[in-house]
Amino acid sequence: MKIYRLNEFAKLIGKSVQTLQRWDREGIFKAYRNKLNRRYYIHDQYLEYIGQKASPEKKNIVYYRVSSSGQKGDLENQKKAIEQFCIAQGIAVSEWLSDIGSGLNYTRKNFLSLMEMVERGEVAQIIIAHKGRVVRFGYMKKTIKNYCFNATQSKLNELYEIALRYTSVKNEIFQRYGSISGLNYLSYPRQIRNEWVKTNYANKFGLQARYWKQAVDEVFSNIKSNWSNGFRKIKNNIYKNKNYTEVEKHYAFYLLKASILLYKAITFQSFDLPEIFKDKDIRRDKIHKYLKSRLRKYLRTKSYQNKNRSFQIDRNMYDIHKDNKGRTWIGIMGLTPRKRVRLQMTSSTESTGNLRIVLKGKHIEIHQAEDIQVNPIEGKDKRAIDKGFSEVITSSSGRKYGEQFNQLLKKESDRLSEKNKKRNKIRALTDKYEKKGDIVKSEIIKKNNLGKRKYFYQKEINLNEIKQFINLSLNRFITEERPAVMVTEDLRFTNWNKKLSKNVKRYFSSWLKGYLQERIDYKVMLNGVQQVVVNSAYGSQICHLCGRFGVRNGDKFYCEIHGVLDADHNAALNYLARMSDPDITIYTPYRKVKDILQERLRLSNQDSRYSVIKTGQWESERTDYV
Repeated sequence: MKIYRLNEFAKLIGKSVQTLQRWDREGIFKAYRNKLNRRYYIHDQYLEYIGQKASPEKKNIVYYRVSSSGQKGDLENQKKAIEQFCIAQGIAVSEWLSDIGSGLNYTRKNFLSLMEMVERGEVAQIIIAHKGRVVRFGYMKKTIKNYCFNATQSKLNELYEIALRYTSVKNEIFQRYGSISGLNYLSYPRQIRNEWVKTNYANKFGLQARYWKQAVDEVFSNIKSNWSNGFRKIKNNIYKNKNYTEVEKHYAFYLLKASILLYKAITFQSFDLPEIFKDKDIRRDKIHKYLKSRLRKYLRTKSYQNKNRSFQIDRNMYDIHKDNKGRTWIGIMGLTPRKRVRLQMTSSTESTGNLRIVLKGKHIEIHQAEDIQVNPIEGKDKRAIDKGFSEVITSSSGRKYGEQFNQLLKKESDRLSEKNKKRNKIRALTDKYEKKGDIVKSEIIKKNNLGKRKYFYQKEINLNEIKQFINLSLNRFITEERPAVMVTEDLRFTNWNKKLSKNVKRYFSSWLKGYLQERIDYKVMLNGVQQVVVNSAYGSQICHLCGRFGVRNGDKFYCEIHGVLDADHNAALNYLARMSDPDITIYTPYRKVKDILQERLRLSNQDSRYSVIKTGQWESERTDYV
């Protein structure tokens, strides 16, 4: 439920802050109060004010969509299939909504109506033929890894040669079309394939047609993504630029959508002005130069793939079968037509769709992306978690998951530290022989003692052990506490201090902050749990009971009023409270967060609403800390 601060709600309904304060005092329109007696409002109050109070009777809505008018027949097929499903499941449908439009388009009429009903709390469930019928992006997938074994050296050599040539095609596309010249092909990249087929240009790569066509498609998806990210930054610059009129900004946005016109604009070629801008006063040259400078800033570096160890294949480029002994084999299209590379797989699961073949030395992995099948746990409680080093997470319920996590991290950090010290001594020895002119001995030492294959193999094994420990801890949390809402801290902008020692930085690095958040995102989606990310600023430095700033030392938090608290549990409770805090959003700068907390503390001291409780434990603990 959305929460509004006093000034936000006043602006939303077109009233002054003083009017809302008076209405609250007189009981005309009551506000909610937080624990510091600050007013706030919820979205239901806004709906009540505008006369659109949500009905207690929630609806079952059916939504179905196709992309174009030519697919209207499929629209009816979707409706019939959903109708049969609803009859079989005994679902009473309240309303049927349909649209004809792209899944990337937010402005579909009935889609917007559906979102408004959801916002008002009128919808019990939405029935669709497939989740792609609502939107075509934003869904998480998981990667299934299968392994192959008993591959002969000749098979490995052929796969490595395919990977090398496949990468050559990708780098050729990146080099030729990864810059401004690729704008002409952005809307229809298939014309590159048509040109290469017509001129036999792709023959120089020595790959079958399906391979280099797959490489072209893969690269252009990356190029489109790069352009999209650059356009987003440029649009933000244009929006904030006060030197352009609204019409000129509209013209710039129009060019960013029309890639062919954009190419002509930034290469200073003449083109007919679109009809909607013909009678407008627009400084075209100035905008064209500005767009070119922004594109040069954000898209000046071309992508390039250095490693030749993977390639992608579609469903027609492989086959899977089982032999008489029940073993599963995959046949991958090779360099020679009508001749496939046969490999035995460890898994008996049949793969479908596109696959990625990954080569790691003599090991072969087959990666397949699959949709996540959600299994809701139907939880009821809200839980906040604090990510830590002593344990993986601490819940706001007080329970800890993944104890002795720091010992696992320290073990790997110490192992790497000792390993690197020994390698540095050997490296110093090679430098010594090089200075003496004994290059042969130096090269022998490098070859036999400074290789990276075993080094990275051991590191990967230990990191996988840490990842497994994180997964088990999160599974325990979900299974035991079964939360409906999970509140997490936002650590994306956390940066380790440059003054920290190498050992400490290595210890922090092995914490796998990004991996932990990735697994949390996956687990909440898999179990149908709502995740709320809150601002983490000063969450571990204030007491959840009185709001006073304290001192955190390891696993203990020292408050002048309430004594010694568990630091991680205290932080988790602060994050839980911050979920409904109308003043501190996820984007509030940390300095402003501190000002808000100090102001609240000042007001609470004036009201004298908090009793001073000395526990006796504080004095002894405080002396230990000092």
